[in-house]
Amino acid sequence: MELVGRGGELARLEELLVASRRGEGSAVLVSGSPGTGKSALLRDFTGRAEAAGALVLNACATPAESDLALGVAGQLLSGVEAGAGWSGPYDDGGDGGAYGRGGGDVPAVFHRALREVAATVPLVVAVDDVQYMDELSARCLLYLCGRFGTSPILLAMGGLPLSRSSRPAQPLVELLRHPRCLTVDLPVFGEDAVADFLRAPAAGGMDPGAALRLAPAWHRVTGGNPRLLRGLLDDHMDCAPLRPAGPVTGTAFRWAVTGCLHPAEAGEQAVARGLAVLGDAATVTLLARLLGLHEREVAAVLDSLGATGLLAAGRWRHEAARAAVLENLPAEEHARLHSRTARLLLEDGADPRTVARHVLAAGAAGIGSGAVPGGTGQDAGTAAGAGEPWAVAVLAEAAELAMRTGEARLAARFLRTAHPACTDERRRAGLLEALARAEWESDPAAVTRHLPALEGALRSRAFDTGRAAGPIGLLLWHGRPDEAARALSALGSAGPVRELRSWLGQVYPQSARAGGGDPGAAAERVLEGIAFDQAPPTIAAASLSALVYAGETQRAVHWCTMLLDAEAVPTTPVRRAVVAAAASVVHGRTGRYEEAAEYAGRALALLSPEAWGVGIGMPLSAAVAAAVCLGRYEEAARQLRVPVPEAMFRTRAGLHYLLARGRYQLAVGRLRAALGDFHACRDLLARWRLDLGGAVDWRAPAAQAERELGRGLAVQGAPEGPVAALSRAEFRVAALVAQGCTNRAIAARLYVTTSTVEQHLTNSYRKLSVRSRADLAALVTAGSV
Repeated sequence: MELVGRGGELARLEELLVASRRGEGSAVLVSGSPGTGKSALLRDFTGRAEAAGALVLNACATPAESDLALGVAGQLLSGVEAGAGWSGPYDDGGDGGAYGRGGGDVPAVFHRALREVAATVPLVVAVDDVQYMDELSARCLLYLCGRFGTSPILLAMGGLPLSRSSRPAQPLVELLRHPRCLTVDLPVFGEDAVADFLRAPAAGGMDPGAALRLAPAWHRVTGGNPRLLRGLLDDHMDCAPLRPAGPVTGTAFRWAVTGCLHPAEAGEQAVARGLAVLGDAATVTLLARLLGLHEREVAAVLDSLGATGLLAAGRWRHEAARAAVLENLPAEEHARLHSRTARLLLEDGADPRTVARHVLAAGAAGIGSGAVPGGTGQDAGTAAGAGEPWAVAVLAEAAELAMRTGEARLAARFLRTAHPACTDERRRAGLLEALARAEWESDPAAVTRHLPALEGALRSRAFDTGRAAGPIGLLLWHGRPDEAARALSALGSAGPVRELRSWLGQVYPQSARAGGGDPGAAAERVLEGIAFDQAPPTIAAASLSALVYAGETQRAVHWCTMLLDAEAVPTTPVRRAVVAAAASVVHGRTGRYEEAAEYAGRALALLSPEAWGVGIGMPLSAAVAAAVCLGRYEEAARQLRVPVPEAMFRTRAGLHYLLARGRYQLAVGRLRAALGDFHACRDLLARWRLDLGGAVDWRAPAAQAERELGRGLAVQGAPEGPVAALSRAEFRVAALVAQGCTNRAIAARLYVTTSTVEQHLTNSYRKLSVRSRADLAALVTAGSV
């Protein structure tokens, strides 16, 4: 297959064979980069030569035998009967001299043996990979080349250009530059030749139209290198019966890449590995510094790799080629190169995120040196571990930049390495806060593992008060208001702490009292912070809600619009979800139910219920309320099946959820269930001593439910006797206790929280002077008789 597009080169070799049969002996080198088909061309040509009656002597040099004297010459004459003084490999007596046991000079003996063979039959001497030929064999072939005379001998060689050989032996250099030695170059294919390759029968005979269509893309990946094309074709055929529209770089392609980088060419291997590690940051200067080579050497190797087709303009043509090189990089070398690269890039002022990626790669091998960037006395090849102070600083700075650009997942990767490596306690606490925030914005459910450590750091005052907002917001989001309150108590009473206490009261009204001042102004200060990536989204959600509760609906609409549309705001899924949830609440409040439903759906699609924490009450309540107002009762029922945490009913969002659920129950005729939800809103507002006015209007729908029921109680009959002292809500709970229901079952029956049930029971015990459920049940039963 590799001979596709090589008709001209094959014709030239056949012309030389014809000339040698006329007694015009000569030498020819088939030269080209790895993978261009030199060996295949030689095999095809020697097969044709044998078919035409010539005797072919074959040999192949290898790196392992490059120091084996007469290794190639011995291969060539292994099938020739001893004669003319040649008796095979010789004993040089230990002095390195070029004399065989036949008593003559070895090159002369070699020449005489071939000349005697050629006297009876045309002779082709074929040697592949001549760049690895031992010096004495090269001397023999050089001697032959200078004495062709009228002998019908053709010396056909295949190998890399001299420029790609590390240290070619001087006889080989003289041989390949001899006036009687011609060169046939095998360049990589152009796009037309790639199309010919694809539609050749040996390649599976691809349809000509498909071949023309695919050729440009395949050429971009391979640079026209036949070996790379073969690998790409094998991967393409492995996809059958599918027909990929573009190149598929699989295992065969990666093997082809490594085959084009022979391990014997150490300089080429080093440059390829350095280029793979540096990636887009690679320059000739940086490569030279990384590898400790001169820039001229690096530039020459890059030119050679470009001729192979692997590179284009000094960069890997395809990421799969770069990945193939990295896969074959030993772990210790991998760590050393990435460590050295990190230090060099840091010295050059590169983007900290680029430096940090190399720190991560170096630290993965667990190698550390304690060196500082730019320091002296250290081996340039020693790897720097991620635990070094400079590396921790780079990782932290890179994480901060990643957060600003919405790359929360990348920031978390940096911080997961920096945090455990940091030894300074306060700095470590700051990294923990940053890590928790980054993980929350990329995977909120995963951040729960950091909550105990964050709470401990808050209590020990390891955080500056200015950085406490993030951990406090996470505790609130994941239903831990008591822990947040304890942490705030440990932080003192500074201005920022007072504002955090105010937000604790905004989210969990029973846990703390809201601070004084204008809540709308405080909310806007927080929203200004999130607009510039300073405030956590948890507090931002509470701030938008606070504007609604304060009657500042238009201001809330303004901030929602700005946060949704502003290009400067990082676009992590969590931030988009939180702002969309707040927008759904605001739009529902202004009667724009279609928009409310759209934003609520967007918010719920961005995060799972587990990731939402107590915040799920915002989008769920808005979604249910909008669906009810639009008459979409099945949609409302579907949203109400989404599981919610118990702690949500301790938040203001829980109030809205109860109100929305009650309106749905009322709309579908479940009047007692609806009344239970409305009364639960009433009880929570009374317990929290809140008057939210129209923000949580439970009275009007409750009155409608009672009118439709035709009576004011949600149970049959009226309490008599001692139990008449109980309120309606308390009597309903007591009646269910008398039926043997547990607190959880009562909460489910009445659509209230278990804490509400417990509160009613406590009040009932006090009013009736009883101490047990059995005593309470007895009084209820006696009052019903």
